[in-house]
Amino acid sequence: MLPANKRHFKKTTLWGAGLSAILAAASLLKFPPLIAASILTGAAISVFNVYSIITLVEAIAGAATSDRRVKKAAKILSVVVHLVKFLILLALLYLLVVYKLTNLLGLAFGFTVVVVANIFAGLSALKGDRGGDDRLNG
Repeated sequence: MLPANKRHFKKTTLWGAGLSAILAAASLLKFPPLIAASILTGAAISVFNVYSIITLVEAIAGAATSDRRVKKAAKILSVVVHLVKFLILLALLYLLVVYKLTNLLGLAFGFTVVVVANIFAGLSALKGDRGGDDRLNG
């Protein structure tokens, strides 16, 4: 994983884990423990999804720099591997919901918390980059 992506993923994971832990702890005050477990499960699945997307983008971007045959094979392999990960994720979610091992709303909250943390991590990186550019231009 590239250093910039590693920093972004680390920020997303830390912020997402912290926020989802706070949300899960707060949900324990009013709701059954299944809701808190569902929030944490949704957050964990979302972190895995972010990691998977980062590796897919890096593989495709890395394939763009190599020779033509290697580039095409690497793109196809990356997409197939990502598709298999996605199908495994869907199967896991399906089993969790069908066998009532999790609460769907809790999963959605956990997933959303990590997505929001991902957006804020990206915005903070953009803010840091803009500050660096202004110093170079001024």
